Amino acid sequence: MNTKISASQLFAAITLVPYGSAVLFYINPEAKQDAWLAILIYIIPAVILQLIYTSLWNKYPNDTLVTYMPKIFGKVIGCTLSILYITFFAYEASRVLRDFSELIAISSMQRIRPYITSAALMITIAYALFSGIETLSRIVHICFYLWIFFFAAEWIFLYVTPNELKFYNLKPFLENGLIPIIKNSWKLISFPFGESVLFTMFFPIVKEKAKVRKSAVLAIILEGILLSLNTIMFIAVLGVSFASTSLFPLLQTLRTMHIGTVLDRLDIFIILIMIIVGFIKIGFFTYGAVLGTTQLLKLKDTKYISLIFCIIITITSLLIARNYPQHIYIGQTLTLTYVHLPLTIAIPIITLLTYEIKHFIGSK
Repeated sequence: MNTKISASQLFAAITLVPYGSAVLFYINPEAKQDAWLAILIYIIPAVILQLIYTSLWNKYPNDTLVTYMPKIFGKVIGCTLSILYITFFAYEASRVLRDFSELIAISSMQRIRPYITSAALMITIAYALFSGIETLSRIVHICFYLWIFFFAAEWIFLYVTPNELKFYNLKPFLENGLIPIIKNSWKLISFPFGESVLFTMFFPIVKEKAKVRKSAVLAIILEGILLSLNTIMFIAVLGVSFASTSLFPLLQTLRTMHIGTVLDRLDIFIILIMIIVGFIKIGFFTYGAVLGTTQLLKLKDTKYISLIFCIIITITSLLIARNYPQHIYIGQTLTLTYVHLPLTIAIPIITLLTYEIKHFIGSK
């Protein structure tokens, strides 16, 4: 495989791709005003999950998730699991596409049909994928620094906007203790942290092999800190009740910020930046499905397969739910429990244990 990306590009992608859609929502509303603390706590199991992903890759440094599954489980079970992961990547791309097409429709372009917005987004993504993963990796590397600047600007603008940051909304702190928070926040490990299973498809193409594990772990830690600060912002500005019921709490939060009468109604710039981040996430998940398919079918070129997947993902994004509330319900209940949990946590753990048992038996 001649395609190569750098460790810093991998770090930026692991940080920004799962963060790209999670930032839109008030994730983990069950923890109420302690939701930010739950995210920080679940950084620890998320790091352990990265150690599992990188350990599996270390066993087969030239293979992706799709190609080492048949080597561990055998052809029938392994290929079945590989197909499941390819489907998962494509499904996630379609869900994120629906998220951002709805964001555009609700926030600024109410009269435009959703299929037009989705098609326009996927045309640009198809062009990026046709150019190769190196192009997409360079884009995410640049956008990473842009997003950090944007994130700092959010806090500055909200701070100088009178009476916007109401930190008393964060109280009472640990009202029911720590155990209920940990117990009710288990979904965090599957979303957003578990979505980094996608990058097991990209570990083999990183130039600096020795930096893969370090980049993955540090990216997860940074992602958790950013999401925790993002949740604090939602609670401080909107309060727990409004943040929990809002379709797009990030948009609602940032619409409140202004500096005098000069910098007011900045939401159009905010939407533009969020769409860029969404573009990156959809692109990486689509490419994960494309790469897995070409490896499973032993094809050499990903360009034309990527066009086929872009069409499939666009159509799927329109069909997965009748309306946006149903889309959110499916994502937060059915998908997290029956899709994310087994594919991002259970199967990788079982895969590593299976490898170790087979290796132990073989050595004896």
